[in-house]
Amino acid sequence: MKLSSRLIALAWLMIGTSTLYLAWQETPMPLSLKFFALLQIVGAILLLLRLAAGWLILITMSAFTMVAGLFALIGTPFLPPELLQNAPRVGNLDPRWLAALTALLAVLFGRLCWLHLRNDPPSNWQTV
Repeated sequence: MKLSSRLIALAWLMIGTSTLYLAWQETPMPLSLKFFALLQIVGAILLLLRLAAGWLILITMSAFTMVAGLFALIGTPFLPPELLQNAPRVGNLDPRWLAALTALLAVLFGRLCWLHLRNDPPSNWQTV
């Protein structure tokens, strides 16, 4: 297994852990987001243990993140005004642009993880 696959597993582990931490702090979020965070944690741990199931979970999560980010990017211009009213602001950046940049970041992260994991399948891993 390549070192970058382990770094991808650590990144997914941090994302899943931070999402579940926010859920435990009673941040309102749908049950599906909590479920996917749990899947990210399980997949990352399994990949760090060099199990093929972890690779399968994380490559699926990467593809899901890529596609969901594309849909979020497409939907950004159609965000309702009441949502934008209460949206957090970073500097002078319009909330629509912040949502678009976040969606673009998700697309790029998912794509890069998917491309790398696709080129490092479990069949290429050498036992130590």
